[in-house]
Amino acid sequence: MITARLLSPEEIGTFAIASSVVMIMAEFRMLGANAYLVRQAEVTIEKIRSAYGLTMLVSWGLGLVLAVASLPLAGFFEIEGLAAVFLILSISFLLAPYISIPDALLVRNYRFREITTINVTSSVIQLALVIALIKNGFSFYSLAIAQAAQIFVQFVLSLYFTRDVKVYVPRFTGMREIAKLGIFVSVGHVVRKAQQTFPDMLIGKLGSPTQVGLFSRGLGFTVFISTLLLSGVSPVALPYFSEVRNKGQDVVAAYRHASELIAGVVWPVLAVASVASLPAIRLMFGDQWDQAAPIAAVAAFWAILRSAHVMAPNAMVAVGEEGSMLAKEVIVFALFLVATTIGYLQFGLIGVAYGFVFSGLTDFLVSSWFMKHKVGVGFLSYCAGVQSSAVVALVCWGAAKLLNWYIPFADTSPFMVLLYISAVLPPVWLATILLLRHPLRDQLLVVYNKLISKI
Repeated sequence: MITARLLSPEEIGTFAIASSVVMIMAEFRMLGANAYLVRQAEVTIEKIRSAYGLTMLVSWGLGLVLAVASLPLAGFFEIEGLAAVFLILSISFLLAPYISIPDALLVRNYRFREITTINVTSSVIQLALVIALIKNGFSFYSLAIAQAAQIFVQFVLSLYFTRDVKVYVPRFTGMREIAKLGIFVSVGHVVRKAQQTFPDMLIGKLGSPTQVGLFSRGLGFTVFISTLLLSGVSPVALPYFSEVRNKGQDVVAAYRHASELIAGVVWPVLAVASVASLPAIRLMFGDQWDQAAPIAAVAAFWAILRSAHVMAPNAMVAVGEEGSMLAKEVIVFALFLVATTIGYLQFGLIGVAYGFVFSGLTDFLVSSWFMKHKVGVGFLSYCAGVQSSAVVALVCWGAAKLLNWYIPFADTSPFMVLLYISAVLPPVWLATILLLRHPLRDQLLVVYNKLISKI
């Protein structure tokens, strides 16, 4: 939010192009070693050393490739200064093994307080550094330097919080089992991440850095909300489903219940965000990003559809169906490529946003098929479970539309719009949850009773 006010759309777009390439490569540098350690019923020193060995080979190799390819990549996109950004970002690949493996050890032991400390501390330092560098005229280089500093802080804190496991020396044997899982997991992650990064490369090549900046802000707003709401889900999902399976419990029931709770929170918020995208973007990024608002409004529906089976990849990996997980991602991404490319060529930036919605619908349908045939989650029973969440989202969307009619968001101070939404929408959401007897109702009552007991 702060950097969007300090840098121009062109500067943001230039860095977005570089980071999109690096983000895709970054998914390969782990090669599933962290997922392997999380899924294991028992972790030995030999397994940790082998995970380090495989991660170092892949991550350091990719870092070298990125550094060597920095000039050719900059020439391909025809953007001055991009090569230096690639070189700076390649540093993260050197430290990655000593971040990912400790992170896996923390995740499998549910030490999320330490993980939160690592993420918050590194993010605060990154933000402070990027502001200082921008103020001193470093332009988009500020983002690259600050990101490298963030990685270094994560490296130091990750080793500190796992100091009880004094295993740092890699072993280059016993890596086949890790790589077997890693190929599926890493490629699946790459394909999933590419849905957010490919448009930057597509628009960067066929359009301009300014267009990249506008689209990345619009999509970034939606991704920011989704990530904020789901940040506590992704780290927990794989160890949770793995533990359920290792104990012989019902993975299907656990998946359905968790999906109902997630949808009840995520869908209404994204539905409201689709209506209030303009004032939200003005409040977060400033008036210079108004053109990103229509993109965010459309992309919100992509995020809703995609969040329906947000835990599907982790559930499939947990039950040993990583091959099916990869197949699902490849099918969705293939259709995504076609939809977004045609959308941009025919309708420009908004066409890409509608391509996202099409891929979101594809993701929902394909994920539903794989979850039914590989995990056992029935399509009709799943839809029946989340239908109350859909009703809650529809009611909240309608309330936001009425509010927009009462006080036109485009002509009202974004801060005042935020106050109105904060005053009206939470009671509407809560009342609908209670009236429909949504599964969240029981969770809210538990929280309420705990609060009352402490008074």
